[in-house]
Amino acid sequence: MRFTDILFIIVILVLVGYGVFFYMKSQLAKDINELEKRKDRVMEVSIPDQLFTLKNMELSGQTKRQYENLVANWQTITNYQFTEIEAALVGAEQFADQMNIVKSKKVLEDAREMLDETEAQVDDLIEALKELLSVDEQNREEIEALLERYNTARKSVMNHSFDYGPAIETLEKNLQYLELNFTKYNELTTSGDHLEAKEMLAVIESDLSSLEEILEKIPAMYNQIKNKYEDSIEDLRDGYQKMVESHFKFGDINIPEEIDAVQELLDEAKIKIKNADLVEAKTQMDKAEREINSLYELMESEIASKEFVNKNINQLGAQLDQVSENNRYAGIEVDRISQSYILHNNELDQVSELTEQIRNEYQRFNDIVGQINDHTVIYTKVESDIKKIKKRVEEIDEKQNQLVQVLSDMNHKEKETKQNLELYEMDLRNYKRRIEKHHLPGLNDNYYTLFFKVTDQIEELAKLLNKVRIDMFEIETLEARLVENLNKLEELTEQTIDNAMLTEYMIQHSNRFRYDYPEVDDAIKEAQYLFHQDFRYGDSLAVIEKALRRIDQEAPTQVRRMYHKEKQSRIY
Repeated sequence: MRFTDILFIIVILVLVGYGVFFYMKSQLAKDINELEKRKDRVMEVSIPDQLFTLKNMELSGQTKRQYENLVANWQTITNYQFTEIEAALVGAEQFADQMNIVKSKKVLEDAREMLDETEAQVDDLIEALKELLSVDEQNREEIEALLERYNTARKSVMNHSFDYGPAIETLEKNLQYLELNFTKYNELTTSGDHLEAKEMLAVIESDLSSLEEILEKIPAMYNQIKNKYEDSIEDLRDGYQKMVESHFKFGDINIPEEIDAVQELLDEAKIKIKNADLVEAKTQMDKAEREINSLYELMESEIASKEFVNKNINQLGAQLDQVSENNRYAGIEVDRISQSYILHNNELDQVSELTEQIRNEYQRFNDIVGQINDHTVIYTKVESDIKKIKKRVEEIDEKQNQLVQVLSDMNHKEKETKQNLELYEMDLRNYKRRIEKHHLPGLNDNYYTLFFKVTDQIEELAKLLNKVRIDMFEIETLEARLVENLNKLEELTEQTIDNAMLTEYMIQHSNRFRYDYPEVDDAIKEAQYLFHQDFRYGDSLAVIEKALRRIDQEAPTQVRRMYHKEKQSRIY
């Protein structure tokens, strides 16, 4: 590269550098100018005029302190913050002229942040001044509305004093307090303390709202006490007197004292209303209402219980007479049955125990009847007692029925067992005939043991049934074992016959193979030996069936199918 080329490149770079510098400088100058204009707009606000207006209003107290605080804030902004912003803008411009672009941008950014903060403070100051300037006008509007509400409340107190009863004195005092507060407001406004006057208006509004609420609620509360609760008290007194004349009793509960206690609650509520303590008065009234409802429920319960007692007392007596008669019959039945049967459940003791229970219930019943006749009865208590006696009588009746049913079942079970005994004997003979019908060469020891065991049990059952006093528990136990063994004997009989017949069928079917297959011939001989010598028909069948299956896989199944088909035909 030639020297002229290098020189040309250097010149170009210098020109580009100067171009970039002048562009950035012009941009900084533009930003500085914009911030200058923003600062001027912020400084052109009407705050000085507003402060001058407030200064001439002869302020005092809290309002004056607020004014002085705003003046101090504005002086801080004008004397310090605007000066710092101006100095920062000048410094940024100087750094730009010195070609220190980075430093200039840093100082400019600081100036922008200070201006943003100052602008926000100025806006807040403007709003505070507007509010302070408008507070007097707002107060005047609010005081007019409050005065109108106050006059309405005052007229209500004066024109309807009868509706407020003893509370009229407290209401008049509240009106006096409001008047004093209105006077304080006027004094504060005259002295120029409009902020303090605004706070006084809030106090007046709160007190006035409370007074309006009291004026609305007191007549309704007095009316509720007089026309609802006190009328109910008189109704309770009259009702109680009539119930006393009708011989009602209430035990340890002293109804007149309870009614007087409710009246005391209402008197306390009246005092609370008089003092305008409506929350506590409402608490006392609610408590009185609960007590009144409780007394009504108590007295109404006695009336309802009397109706129940009058309706059920004779019925209960009839139930006791009936259960007593049933118990006498149960005792006769136990005595009669015990002459023919041995009893295991202390039936005589059960009857004695039921007799004692009936006697106790009779005693309780007679006590109730005595109270009714003597007019000393508390019907709610007696209603509960009648229900308990009725429940116990029903339980006694249920026990009697169960006892009598068990006794009556004994005779029925005896007859049924005697009928069953004939069937058992018939079944045993049938099993014997079936065995004999097939002309079997003999029976093994297991069959004979079971057969003779059943025979002995049948004979034992017949002996037990022929006793003068039979034991049905022993009979039922023996009969259960007998039935079990009979079922086993039936199954064994059926199995013995089937095995024997199937063995003969299998041997007949195997005879065609015995000359061609020596093993079949050996199996036939072994099966015949087990059949005729040991009477082991099941083992005999197993031997011949196994040998036959080796020769012809389907043959044993076909033989069994043919046998059961023929057996079924014989049955039908």
